[in-house]
Amino acid sequence: MSGPETNPPPPLIDRRYIFGLLFRLCANFAGGVAILFVILYLALSRPLPWDYAGVSHALRNLAPFLRPVLAVSVLVYALLACGSTAALCVYILHKVAGPLYRMDLVLDQYRSGAPTRTVSFRNGDQIQPVAQAFNQWIGTLRRDRHRWLATMKDAERHCLQDEATCRAKMEDGLRKVAEDMKRYH
Repeated sequence: MSGPETNPPPPLIDRRYIFGLLFRLCANFAGGVAILFVILYLALSRPLPWDYAGVSHALRNLAPFLRPVLAVSVLVYALLACGSTAALCVYILHKVAGPLYRMDLVLDQYRSGAPTRTVSFRNGDQIQPVAQAFNQWIGTLRRDRHRWLATMKDAERHCLQDEATCRAKMEDGLRKVAEDMKRYH
């Protein structure tokens, strides 16, 4: 008999998002190739005469223009492809690295002593499992903090009694807090 079935964790980045990015990247390069083709086609599509001398003369007249046409068409392709690829990379960073950056800011604030808070995510942000786990951790940390404060307040309340009871309750409270804090090391 096998143990209870567990669902595999969801992927960090949604498949539709990955396929959408691949599609955009392919469309980006296809568009660049199409523009390169149009430029070269328009520059080189003049019909050639049927005799050898006419072809030789037409190619000789085309030779001075061939290098600049090729250079300009390749430059236009490179600028369009690089520009749109850069825009696509910024979009990817916005959706993937943005949530990580916001989580890092919250952790920095936590380390500096600010109260813990959850991280809000925009619609379409990726790495949702990491975000959910982070927010669950923040919730657990808040609950533990409230429990620690309640334990210490309870121990403080007993300090109004004799000194031995106060010391015993404080030591007991500190032991409980220390046991709970072991989970965070």
